[in-house]
Amino acid sequence: MSEQKTLSRRDLLKGASAAALATLPLAAEAAARHWDREVDVVVVGSGTGMLAALIAANAGLKTLVLEKHPGPGGNTIVSGGVLWIPNNRVMVREGLRDSREGALQYLRHLSLGQADQALMTAFVDRGPDMLDYVEKHTSLRWRVSKMMGAVADYHPEWKGSNVRGRSVEPVQDFVGMAGGALIGGLLTALQAKGVPVLTATPAKRLIAEDTPQGKRVIGIEAEHEGKPLLIRTRRGVLMASGGFERNWEMKLHFLRGPSPYTFGTETNEGDGIHMGMALGADLRNMNEVWGMTVYKGDAEANGAHRGGMSLYGQIERRSPGLIAVNRYGERFNNEGADYDSTWRCYHTWENWGELGFHNLPAFHICDHRVRSTMTLAGKQPDEPLPDWVKSAPTLEELADKLGIDKAGLLATVERFNRNAAEGRDPDFHRGESIYDRNGSADPHATLRPLTEAPFYGAEVSPADLGTCGGLRVDGNAQVIDVFNRPIANLYASGNTAGIGSPGALYGGGGGTLGPAMTFSYIAGMELAKKA
Repeated sequence: MSEQKTLSRRDLLKGASAAALATLPLAAEAAARHWDREVDVVVVGSGTGMLAALIAANAGLKTLVLEKHPGPGGNTIVSGGVLWIPNNRVMVREGLRDSREGALQYLRHLSLGQADQALMTAFVDRGPDMLDYVEKHTSLRWRVSKMMGAVADYHPEWKGSNVRGRSVEPVQDFVGMAGGALIGGLLTALQAKGVPVLTATPAKRLIAEDTPQGKRVIGIEAEHEGKPLLIRTRRGVLMASGGFERNWEMKLHFLRGPSPYTFGTETNEGDGIHMGMALGADLRNMNEVWGMTVYKGDAEANGAHRGGMSLYGQIERRSPGLIAVNRYGERFNNEGADYDSTWRCYHTWENWGELGFHNLPAFHICDHRVRSTMTLAGKQPDEPLPDWVKSAPTLEELADKLGIDKAGLLATVERFNRNAAEGRDPDFHRGESIYDRNGSADPHATLRPLTEAPFYGAEVSPADLGTCGGLRVDGNAQVIDVFNRPIANLYASGNTAGIGSPGALYGGGGGTLGPAMTFSYIAGMELAKKA
């Protein structure tokens, strides 16, 4: 027999020690770690998440905000600054009324089953308090939105809808985009509290320890000026870093159909979602975006940066004398409907032939009356059109230029014109909702035949204001893992959280910012309890 090696007791103890060191809890690792900074709260993202940072700071917690982008504001800074908050007290000041029960009824219909009752209840019950807190602790003041016009709820005929009053906006001297005012008000309040906002400082990973109840976040690693920055967080982290609208691989694998262009911030690549997933966080609402229609030519030229594209693709589709068609020349939706619902219409699937999306590519078609009386592709009647807008003296020639089936387009326009002259649209019900007509009693407010040559057309595309799926949270904005356990000290809000409106669709102007601000407020209040 050959000589066999044996292990001594000392060898066994050395092996056991090595194994123990390899499996030390992260708490022991944290105790020995060098931390570059120690704070109570870190907020990742400088958009709506700044409200949570303000609440934490007001509660006496040492707070820090990290922002990946070189400038603050996230998607919010290029938004309209409108918040959709049911049953708010701002509308009461202006003589309008709402009800909690109606709001919940409306939200249940909107959610398409993709929101827990706890999320809807938290949103409806805490949203009005959030508005009050902002007015009390910042220079911002709210009013019922003027920018949204006479009809702010997108589905005013649904049970529980409230035509006007749920959409509020910061008071300013003009009617228009107020995202900058909203961000400015939050940022100024944070600066007054001495809260640092580190821009160009991307968060890289969460540092957590194992407990019998699951993970507990104790710190975060970031990168500042090209160097690692380890931050100890004594009370918690809020992930408010935006969605994954600039991560094309994630969009391909999670969304229900293509959304190749976005208004979202260049740095929104799903980082916060990935960091939560690394700790075992569950996901929700990942198949959803805040949907939009854009002109493809505009998107190709200007879509590389946040807010770079125009909104004219969606605004102009509602113009009397304009229709949307696919390559077969067929209309495929109600052009007067809200943008979020319209997004889904592009993704009808053909289950024959080469397969694919029946309504892609798609085009806007209009006559000269549209061109001579309002904007087209964002250009006034006396301004030259961009080269991606095609014109022709006949519909047949326009179809050739755009690659649309001529016979199909002629048949569609003939039918649309005949019905529009009578103020009706039996195919897609355009003009039947007061939302389509912006409160007008006249169905012709959105319906008019296309008869005056020359005719114009441009390719349009589905796009998004951002994605709205992410980390699963409960009614306290706390992140939940795949085993249905809370991840201690970790919160999420905005497009990093899988909240949505809550759920799939959103109900009115400001349906993106309303839940984002509300759950940032909820997270801030939960963190403030730890002061």
